[in-house]
Amino acid sequence: MFPLFLSAQNFRGGLRAGMTMTQMSGDDLSGFHKLGAYAGGFVNWRFIQNDRWAIQPEINFVMKGSSAYLKADKNGNIGAKYVLTMYYMEVPVLVKCRIVKGLEAELGPTFGVLIGATEKDANGKMPGRMPFRWYEFCAMGGVSYLFKEHFGINFRYVQTLVPVRVCDDRHSNYRCNKKQFSSELALSVFYQF
Repeated sequence: MFPLFLSAQNFRGGLRAGMTMTQMSGDDLSGFHKLGAYAGGFVNWRFIQNDRWAIQPEINFVMKGSSAYLKADKNGNIGAKYVLTMYYMEVPVLVKCRIVKGLEAELGPTFGVLIGATEKDANGKMPGRMPFRWYEFCAMGGVSYLFKEHFGINFRYVQTLVPVRVCDDRHSNYRCNKKQFSSELALSVFYQF
């Protein structure tokens, strides 16, 4: 394995920044209405024998959640408000395959650690809510396009495989229907050294 580490020309690092659109199954809302930030760094290692394939571990900060801002009805009654925001540090390990020059597909698992979460309604922070799991395990798939030598754009879909929260009878079950899973669409630009 020592010769593999000596071939530094096969390693490239990079930084990414972008936004997410997320939703939460099991909250009786639908649609990717929650916007969030997405930023991180990565290392890309190309195989010496076949440079069409690469492995790319990353570390990313991701905002996820769910939201609903219902408009006032025709009688002037103010609609409901619900905002769930979760902050994660995620570590994906992706296998990347070059389809054509500049265009790559990627697939792999992601492990995330919950840094914090807040739930709010029209009255502010919601008390008595059941906690979220401290971790998440997801599947990630996406495509990247390198439009200049060092600059590219990336689109990803991320789905949790383990519920981020399991509803119980001891806590308020408002906007919580059994198990909750997170779905994420992420769009980012990246710079590759």
